Amino acid sequence: MTTAKHLLQTLKAFHLDNPEASWEELMDNFRAIAQETLGSPQGEAYGLVLADVSENLAEIAETMPMGLAQAQAVLMAQRVLTAAQGRYGGDLRALVELLNGDLKGVIGYSNQVCDFDSLDPVPASICKSPSTATASDTTFSSLYEAYKAERGGDLSVNTLKNWESCTKVIVGHLNNTDMAKHSRATFVGLRDSLLADGRKPSSVNKIMTHASSVIGWSVATGLIERDYTKKLVIAKGAESAREAFSPDHLKELRGWAVSNLDEDWKASAIALGVATGARIGEVHQLTGSDIYKSDGHWVMDINDKDGKTLKNSFSRRTVPLLGIPEDHLEKLSQTQGRLFAQSKSGFDQLINQMIRDVLGTKTGEGLSFHSLRHSMASDLKAAGVSVGIAQAILGHSSGSLAFDLYGGNAAASSGLMVDALRLVR
Repeated sequence: MTTAKHLLQTLKAFHLDNPEASWEELMDNFRAIAQETLGSPQGEAYGLVLADVSENLAEIAETMPMGLAQAQAVLMAQRVLTAAQGRYGGDLRALVELLNGDLKGVIGYSNQVCDFDSLDPVPASICKSPSTATASDTTFSSLYEAYKAERGGDLSVNTLKNWESCTKVIVGHLNNTDMAKHSRATFVGLRDSLLADGRKPSSVNKIMTHASSVIGWSVATGLIERDYTKKLVIAKGAESAREAFSPDHLKELRGWAVSNLDEDWKASAIALGVATGARIGEVHQLTGSDIYKSDGHWVMDINDKDGKTLKNSFSRRTVPLLGIPEDHLEKLSQTQGRLFAQSKSGFDQLINQMIRDVLGTKTGEGLSFHSLRHSMASDLKAAGVSVGIAQAILGHSSGSLAFDLYGGNAAASSGLMVDALRLVR
């Protein structure tokens, strides 16, 4: 069976890609995800990412063969995701019920750390009971190496890179502190030092969450006996780095794009992003034949024809184009082949740099082409647009509510999307 990349990433995130994983290991991972969600608020923008993962789990449940244990694990992953989405909507009940119920105490403490199942053995130097481990065995650096040996084998290069980066920062502050004897003050001091270094609260939370994952795992496997890393994330000012544009930002970007449609190809790309909230990769792959009139409205057809790729099967959609002059859309529709000839990396870099130039922002401020997507989601929600129509526009559902309500009547669905986009664009 060939597993699409986006599905494999979701499977790995929940430890579901490892057929040898025990039920206890899977539940431990679910519990860690639930705890991290409860402790690291990321705001509505992060909710969009969760929506993508939720769709991937639905596709896994629909398309992949599995046994009873795997099906139970997928159901639990869906429950965790649903609870996480509720948390980012301000509803904590489902998360709390999970952590106090089915996910409570699923992993027992062991006096010997060699009892866990893993295809990647823990280094022999760390495979000791807490009473016989030495201080050098239980530094954060040593604990991380053991954690990575068990948990890091199937992770992506980018995830491992992030782990290594966070570990380097933590070790730089804690040095050779013996984690077997750490106190609450140890990690309070780490958090305060990270803030004093000038890091953003969201960056500090990322590092503290990594520290908590390593220490929590070390306790669960018996390497150390205590964990004082919980409830140290920063709530105030810890908004996601992936932000939406302000109304003034959108007005400025739209104004620049419409004024430069005939002089700069980047203006066309930004105008399409503003109008649809499409992903940057979706815009980069567009061809002239993907821009056309349907039921009297210009639309942008996001598909996987002619070698194009999609994030997932739910991303396939046709979005009305409002706010772009008709003569320019006519010109785009007559383009032979790709609208944008640049490489993907060059396209991304140049588009995002132009956005910074237009707005006078800087790298690292959380504003990029992807922010257009968050802006669209936020604006549709603020305008009272139904979830189904918003999903149809953003590509977050396979069979949007619009089509369900009107029995697959494409004209009716398109009209609903046009009405919604008129409210916000």
